Amino acid sequence: MSIYHNHNLIDFPECWEELHPAEWCYLLKLRAKLITQPGITLKDVKREWTRYTLHRRGLRNCNSMRFFILIDNLADKLEWMWETDDTSVSLSFNSTVNLLPKLRNLVGPASHGADLTFGEFRSAVQVMNAYTETHEIRELHFLVGMLYRKSKKGVREGFSRDNMGLYADRIKGVPDYLLWGVYAWFASFCRYLISGTFIIDGSEVCFAPLFERSENNGTGKSLGLNSILFSVAESRVFGDANEVDHTQLMQVLLKLLDDKHKADALMEAAKQK
Repeated sequence: MSIYHNHNLIDFPECWEELHPAEWCYLLKLRAKLITQPGITLKDVKREWTRYTLHRRGLRNCNSMRFFILIDNLADKLEWMWETDDTSVSLSFNSTVNLLPKLRNLVGPASHGADLTFGEFRSAVQVMNAYTETHEIRELHFLVGMLYRKSKKGVREGFSRDNMGLYADRIKGVPDYLLWGVYAWFASFCRYLISGTFIIDGSEVCFAPLFERSENNGTGKSLGLNSILFSVAESRVFGDANEVDHTQLMQVLLKLLDDKHKADALMEAAKQK
């Protein structure tokens, strides 16, 4: 939304996609304080994040009562960021846009998983599930380290499961709240992958039919990725299983979706006979 205050016109975010990386990082830091520091309320967090965001976007040195009222009013409009019940408060992050493109000198995945390879994605899902179950910080180090890698000319170095220890060591010292932010993004991407619609080469594509079995079994924990690997490798379109793992995730899913549509059409035609 556009905010006009004291002859200043700025945009204030109304959805996750409109946040700047620094604003996302500060929100994650405030979330950590909300969880760990008694006495801090959700209202406090909303007001402080609003003040910070307004300051970054151009409203500075404002100590008037009008400015404080503006902060209060905008903070009340941040319900879309949070989920609350009688016992807990949590961020309701639900975007596939990567709001943290870099960590130190490491580059993360492109938004919407555009540059993830199939093998990288398979491994990341396994590690994400392990962290979800155990909450072991080491698993979070593995997840973030494997997704955020060194780059050359803007392209991340190739992923290898043999380097998991190296990847984890590279992100030592990164604040836990930022690591959790990467986890939140990847989990959101996985949820969207099995239910949402992507725009690929100008066309709307929904991969949900590929994951219906996983969804029916609960949370779609495995997403059936091993069976996808074996199925695509058997077709030899991209090569053997190792070559499939080095193929772009979206290319593998598009191939599988095309195969499913053709198989469904053949079954439907057979029924008509």
